[in-house]
Amino acid sequence: MQEENIIDAGLVIQKLKKALKIKRDIQLSQILDIRPNTISTWKKRNTLDYPAVIAVCKTYDLDLNDILLEKRVRKSSDLDNPGETKLVSREMQFQYCMGADDLVDKLPKYNFPFIKGDNTRAFQVLSNNMFPMIEENSFVICEETSLHEIPDNSLAVIISRTKGLFINRIQRIAEKRDMYLLTSENTFFNEVNMKAEDINEIWIIKAALSYNMNVENKFKFINDSIKVIDRALLDFKSS
Repeated sequence: MQEENIIDAGLVIQKLKKALKIKRDIQLSQILDIRPNTISTWKKRNTLDYPAVIAVCKTYDLDLNDILLEKRVRKSSDLDNPGETKLVSREMQFQYCMGADDLVDKLPKYNFPFIKGDNTRAFQVLSNNMFPMIEENSFVICEETSLHEIPDNSLAVIISRTKGLFINRIQRIAEKRDMYLLTSENTFFNEVNMKAEDINEIWIIKAALSYNMNVENKFKFINDSIKVIDRALLDFKSS
């Protein structure tokens, strides 16, 4: 089930109306392009159409953190804010895998209200090998782990300086010491064997944010047993 008390839907609705200088829910529904009774449903169920909220914030140049978070997060001047997740877009992945000097410090950052932790990372997905669980061009939100701690069959981002970036399920190969098997959801893609010594970083996937604004508007959370809890979309492009 979806984690409770992360976001107060009623408070977000109030903030949106204040920021947009409107007073009535029906006015907000027109701006969000939803049915008038949908906002009442959001309040009752404490749910939101996050992509619609995000799109309006982008259109009207509203601070997304101000709208979604109860407390204003620190601005970009506070570069050491541990709540911010660094984003690795497709354009930066080659340099990231090669371990380019100072690249990590220069990565754009974003504060995702549904995930906390000092060591998180968001990677853009470059293929459909994990479809339908994870879509191409989406972002996977991860927490750093190690080969000794990650459970078998976990969804993970594997970084290898010699082989590149992989987004797969990972499991140990019992009959081969220090060897791991990377598998895909899409059977069109082949399995990959990788030595432990070739894995420089491993990040367990906690959530996926779709890049396609035309899909159903929900968050997709993935727990350690790879159970999809909820889905959502985010139209995000790092600069």
